[in-house]
Amino acid sequence: MFYWVAWVILRVFLTVFCRYKIEGLENVPRSGGVILVANHRAMMDPIVIGCCIHFRKTYFMAKEELFRFKPFAFIIRSLGAFSVRRGKVDRIALRTAETILKEGKLLLIFGEGTRNRDLSKVLGELYSGFVYLAEKTNVPIIPVYTFNTHQIFRKLFRWPKVIVRFGKPIVEKEDLLEKTRSALIKLGTGGE
Repeated sequence: MFYWVAWVILRVFLTVFCRYKIEGLENVPRSGGVILVANHRAMMDPIVIGCCIHFRKTYFMAKEELFRFKPFAFIIRSLGAFSVRRGKVDRIALRTAETILKEGKLLLIFGEGTRNRDLSKVLGELYSGFVYLAEKTNVPIIPVYTFNTHQIFRKLFRWPKVIVRFGKPIVEKEDLLEKTRSALIKLGTGGE
């Protein structure tokens, strides 16, 4: 219940203040396990992407440091987050992600592993954790690219136009990392 109340409030905020534009949402399956692999520019990215999807809850990995402050940890867990230790293989996070996918839920992963603050790059280096999960659970990957999320809250009364672009599902598992990278770069440079 908390998830959907927060979803409505945040969706209204994004629509009114950020001129929220969603492209390609029809590419997201309405049921069954699926991995959304997105670029990562800002802390708002999970919210911005999750608010696009009105027909199912979005689960996502968040760095373990965000769970240290208990009230904030409660809020982000309620919004679908679970912790991941960065910099090494986190077997607990992988098992949690695997369970989410096997239960037919939607999982958001930021393939870059951290925020890419280099605005001259369309995409940072992708890590292969999502490839492992897609192969292990046999679910499709949907590439997702966000624009201008790093500008939200930068200037008072001057809000950016936030765009979220969903690509076509990637179902073939051969060379999955490169296919996902190519799809994200194409989305980030204006293609589909």
